[in-house]
Amino acid sequence: MFIDAEVHFWKYAKSLQHPLIQGNKSLQQQYLPDNIEQSLNRNKIDGCIAVAAEPAEVETRFLAELAKTHPIIRGVVGWLDFSDPKAAEKIREFKQYSPIRGYRIEPLGNASLPAPEIMEILTENQYTMDLSLDAHPDISRLSEWMKLYPEQPFILESCGNPNPKLAPSPEWKTTILELSKNKRLSCKVSGLFERSHSKTWKPADFYPYLEFLFDAFGAGRLLYASDWPFLQLSGIYVQWKSLLEKFMEKFPKENSDLFFGDNAVSLYRL
Repeated sequence: MFIDAEVHFWKYAKSLQHPLIQGNKSLQQQYLPDNIEQSLNRNKIDGCIAVAAEPAEVETRFLAELAKTHPIIRGVVGWLDFSDPKAAEKIREFKQYSPIRGYRIEPLGNASLPAPEIMEILTENQYTMDLSLDAHPDISRLSEWMKLYPEQPFILESCGNPNPKLAPSPEWKTTILELSKNKRLSCKVSGLFERSHSKTWKPADFYPYLEFLFDAFGAGRLLYASDWPFLQLSGIYVQWKSLLEKFMEKFPKENSDLFFGDNAVSLYRL
């Protein structure tokens, strides 16, 4: 099964806070499953994971309801305010939505990380914890926190958010090497394409990042993800998929199968 491990859906409103949506008129419209289903089919992708684009509880409900009527959505990664005293109660409430496979957080600065009670519920229900890093994350703090939960599956979003306009920075390399030591952490290979903000990119621009990620995590802990529709800032769906297929030609078929689907199937229990 081939899976796109991160796509986003929304009904556009001026209240949306995502900086890429606010800053690009092309994204200020509706993006729903009907807008991507044909691209997924053409690229032989069997399904996708819908990830909340906004840090809002309503996004979780919206995506879970969307999944009920669109089989192409195989799972949902939602968002909750884990600092809310009722967070544990809400996780239990949201169990009614069978498409939910995990939640995402942004461990920013000195902000509180989810409490042990929350992590226990996530682990018990086999929910993933997807991590989106800021520009200068406290990696030591994050690594020590993850070590407290050896049974919890973690997934790093968007390759750790580097700047693909430049060569891989020493800071980004250090971040990836340190985080990849946690064998329960996987990584979505996405975000590079749209962050190049260029229609004149070349596949070779991204290869140093891909090489480093595969050396650090190995094919068994990397997931193909498009980050659609944000990737459209620099091209179209087939370009990103083809670029990665070309890169994977040097690997055995079983590695390609892991990357393009099997890892996502396992982590998201599809």
